Amino acid sequence: MSAPVSLVMTVARKDPPFFVLGAARSGTTMLRLMLNRHPGLAIPPESHFLLPILDELPIDRPLTLDQRIRAAQIITAHPRFRTWLVSAVDLAAAFAAAHSARLRDLVDCAFRLQIRDSGKPRWGDKTPRYYPRWSQLAALFPESAFIHIIRDGRDVSASLDRVGWHGPGEADRAAYWAGCVRLAFECHLGLGARRSIIVRYEDLVLDGEPCLRRICSFLGEDFATHMLDFYLDALDHVSGFDGPVHGKLARPPRPGDVERWKTEGSPDRLACFEAIARRELLSAGYPLCFDAASGPEAHNIHLQIDQRSDQR
Repeated sequence: MSAPVSLVMTVARKDPPFFVLGAARSGTTMLRLMLNRHPGLAIPPESHFLLPILDELPIDRPLTLDQRIRAAQIITAHPRFRTWLVSAVDLAAAFAAAHSARLRDLVDCAFRLQIRDSGKPRWGDKTPRYYPRWSQLAALFPESAFIHIIRDGRDVSASLDRVGWHGPGEADRAAYWAGCVRLAFECHLGLGARRSIIVRYEDLVLDGEPCLRRICSFLGEDFATHMLDFYLDALDHVSGFDGPVHGKLARPPRPGDVERWKTEGSPDRLACFEAIARRELLSAGYPLCFDAASGPEAHNIHLQIDQRSDQR
């Protein structure tokens, strides 16, 4: 049976929240599903409603009754709230009863209402659109942790192109990805290793267990083997907003999921991407294709791309 709403606000914060951030199509959903299989961690569908709440309400002082009522209105009116299992009536009642609550208390309450039937003590959030607001989230929850996942931008661009996100051209997608990488390093440097960790999509795909063990250790949690079996019920935990673009999650990760740009990318598109995101690719540890210093590896990649182009 679910805990009464009146008790939600009294939950002790011994389990600080965490945020999974990354560029769209970088593996944020896969990582969310993996962590969601942990017995102590629950990550609901993307929330999105923190953006309008942070725009309108203060984070540094207790909220008035009118402000708490307004917070409930903002959350329940957001289209993404329909993917949550929280009753709008329960949420409004909990917020109204939360005397002397700050914004962090209300957000914590909303997430705990969402995850209460899971029996898990700790919530996380995975909403890529929050990236530019990481400093506000860090201030809202001073004890929170941030997990950044970075994927080779050339693969990200191809994936974004397939779903029509973040611009009509390669230059737009390169600028978007490079901006996300800069935010990852900015957050990591700003918060330090105690509150921030950077992982690579390729490591999660090719050698998932060590990568997940590192993340669990960062969060102060024990590793749970069945996180690796996320694909068994993955589609049950993907919302209707993004389900059609995540069919690949219903199977185990494969080596072919990484470095697809080496066989699928055209020279012109790759050259454009690298020209814009060169610094960020190198900073994230991805060798360049169009770089004379890369030697034989670059030559081999050029051959693969040229052969692919010829077949078209």
